[in-house]
Amino acid sequence: MNYAILRTAKLKTMGNIGGSLAHNYRTIETPNADPNRTPKNDHTVATPEAVKKAIQNRLPEKRRSDAVLCIEYLITASPEWDGWGTSKETEFFKRASLWLSDKHGEENITGVSIHKDVTTPHLVAYVVPIDQKGKLNCK
Repeated sequence: MNYAILRTAKLKTMGNIGGSLAHNYRTIETPNADPNRTPKNDHTVATPEAVKKAIQNRLPEKRRSDAVLCIEYLITASPEWDGWGTSKETEFFKRASLWLSDKHGEENITGVSIHKDVTTPHLVAYVVPIDQKGKLNCK
């Protein structure tokens, strides 16, 4: 059986975000990633620092001290899916990105990466949860 997988992490501090970005951009050791395939990864933003800056630029000045600053999405499909390495893979990630834009607004997506250096490719996105009233809201 093939199925899509969606996982989210609610990041509440810039330290959490920085740690996640270090893993995502492979600036720290990542045991499950094949360093020979890491150059095949694709990032919409060139550096983790630029993603962090984009997140900071979207955050409102006033916010709760315990607010979720960013949602990290991981979107993939089952390892057995027959679309890996084909045009179906490209379409899958394109549709996942469109879903994120529809759900959160394109302006709130601060970075998207597609990892191909692991056993099962996946998309990672960083989203600042600004609601339609312009408030930081992760409910």
